[in-house]
Amino acid sequence: MLLGHLNQSNGALPAIIETALNYLRHTDFTTMAAGRYPLDGERMIAIVQTPMTQPWETGMPEFHQRYIDIQYLVAGEEVIGYLPPNPALSLSVDQLAERDIAFVHPQENESRLVLSAGMYAIFFPGELHKPCRALNTPVSIKKVVIKIDINCLN
Repeated sequence: MLLGHLNQSNGALPAIIETALNYLRHTDFTTMAAGRYPLDGERMIAIVQTPMTQPWETGMPEFHQRYIDIQYLVAGEEVIGYLPPNPALSLSVDQLAERDIAFVHPQENESRLVLSAGMYAIFFPGELHKPCRALNTPVSIKKVVIKIDINCLN
């Protein structure tokens, strides 16, 4: 997992991740409608979302096997839960084959990443994350999730 701000350098990252971050830096999302935007076929996809954040106690941690997630906050404030991969956890919902997503039951001791506009968090396959949580009270946010096929790192 990496946490950063688009205005700051995060050191040497794989070229495909730098490509995604540059897309985020140079795209005006303020008027872009919610939806799915292929950037490189199924290899890299941008998903613009406008959800309401939810209380911390709701929701379940998720993870992916095929895609890296870059979760970029355009507007608002968001808390994302994080835990390192744990293959011993039993799955409560397994849609890895169909949608590359699985959920596990709520976990104790999740780290809480607090994002404000301009910040991003990068989650690699297997890393548990619980996005769209409220910092205090639920608020409407705008975010972009870029999905990068893990095979693009090779």
